[in-house]
Amino acid sequence: MRFLFVPGNSPSPIFSQAVLATAARSAGHQVLVGGIEWVQPDIAGIGLSPVRISPLTEQDVANFMSTAPADPVLQAVAVGKIYAEIALDSQKALLELAGHWRPDLVVGGSMFYTAPLLAHQLGIPSVRLDWDRCDSAMYAPGAAEVLEPALPGFGLTAVPEPDLWVDICPPSLRAADAPPVQLMRWSPVNPQVPLEPWMYSKGDRPRVYITAGARLFSGDHLRDMARAISDLGVEVVIGAPERVAKDLRAELPDARIGWVPLDVLAPTCDVILHHGGGVTDMTAIRYGVPQVIVNYDISREAMQQLADYGAAIMLAPGEEAPEKIAAACREVLTDTRYRARAGELAAEIAALPSPAEIVGMMEKLVTGGKTWAA
Repeated sequence: MRFLFVPGNSPSPIFSQAVLATAARSAGHQVLVGGIEWVQPDIAGIGLSPVRISPLTEQDVANFMSTAPADPVLQAVAVGKIYAEIALDSQKALLELAGHWRPDLVVGGSMFYTAPLLAHQLGIPSVRLDWDRCDSAMYAPGAAEVLEPALPGFGLTAVPEPDLWVDICPPSLRAADAPPVQLMRWSPVNPQVPLEPWMYSKGDRPRVYITAGARLFSGDHLRDMARAISDLGVEVVIGAPERVAKDLRAELPDARIGWVPLDVLAPTCDVILHHGGGVTDMTAIRYGVPQVIVNYDISREAMQQLADYGAAIMLAPGEEAPEKIAAACREVLTDTRYRARAGELAAEIAALPSPAEIVGMMEKLVTGGKTWAA
C-alpha cells in the first residue's frame, strides 16, 4: 500500500510522526512525507522520503514567528490561519503528486486540514495522528476564517472527520471530556549525529538538558536559562540548531551546546528545562524525566496538566527570573516525587498499542475492514 504523511509545517511534527511512518515502511508499505520547503532536509534526515508541498522557506517561517502576536489566544488564531492557508495552497501540488503516485491513505497532523481535504478529493481514508499533547482546538477559530469560504469549492460544509484518530497522550493526562481516540505507544525519532560517549552515559553530576525548540532563531532564552542554573553544580547540555549554537558556545564555554539526538540523551537526564515544546515534553515523558517549563506560549494548558500531575514544575508568566528557574530545578533534582510521577507516565506510554498495531488498523481502512469507532 501507499501511505502519504503530511505531519505539519515545522521539524517537530515531522519527528513526532516518524515513528508511525517508519513502522508503516517496515511493514512493507511505500511511504512519502509531504512538507514545506523548510522541512525537506528534516524529513530526509530521519530516513524518510520528502515531497515538497509548498515553497515556504525557513526565512518565511522566521518572518511569521517574528510578527506573531505575543498573546497565546491571538497567536493560536494566527497559527491556525497559516496552517489553513497552507492546506489550501498545497492541494494543487498534492493532487499532482497523486497523479503520479496515488496514495491509498493519507495521514495528517494535529491541525488536521491538509490531509482530509486531499483524502476527500481522492476518495481515500484519512488518519489524524496527534504529534503532541496540546489541544489543537485552539487553532480552529483562525483556521475557520480561511477554510469556511473555501469549503464549498470542495463540495463540503465542514472539514471531514478522520477515519481513524490516533493520540499519543498518556491516559492520565487526557482531559475527562477528550474525544474518543485510538491511543498509540510513542517514541521519538530524531536526526542523528556521530555519537560521543557522554551523549549516552551519565557523568558524576546531575544533568540538565535545556532547549527552546526547533523553531528557535535566537539564543537569548537558552543563555538566560543556562546562566540561571550555573550555581547548581549540574552538567548543562543545550540543544540548539547550529545557527544559534555557534554564538552560544563563546558565551557559555562550560556547557555542551549543539544538536544532540534527544532520544539518545534523554534517558541520561535528571531534568529537562524547556519552553513547553510538544515533542520535548513527550520525549521527557517517554523516558520518565521530570521537567521544568518556562517561556511557554500556546502549550500552557497541556503543560499545566503535567505540573498538576506532579511530573513537572511550570513557572507562571513573570516568574522567569533566574532565581525562580534555579529554585525550580533544585526542587526537581532533590525531591524524588517528581521522578516517580514522571516514571508512572512513562510506564503508561509503554503499555499502549504499538505503532505496528496502528499500521494494521490503517491497512484495514484501505481494505474495508472494521478497525476503529469513535
